[in-house]
Amino acid sequence: MGVISDSLVVIAISDQTVNFYEFAKMFQDLGCKNALYLDGAISKMYLPDTGRNDELDGDFATIIAIIK
Repeated sequence: MGVISDSLVVIAISDQTVNFYEFAKMFQDLGCKNALYLDGAISKMYLPDTGRNDELDGDFATIIAIIK
């Protein structure tokens, strides 16, 4: 998750192996000054608009919500 401005954030997920340099470079290229890596072992995503519904088992470490 990266921050571009006070009103614009970027949330990215990789379905394939990626190294930290490539992941960080992507955020940098998008204009993010800060980014947070959420470990895939504990991070899950439920995003019904895209059909993404990761297995919702176990404990959650973080919940991120966007409220309009």
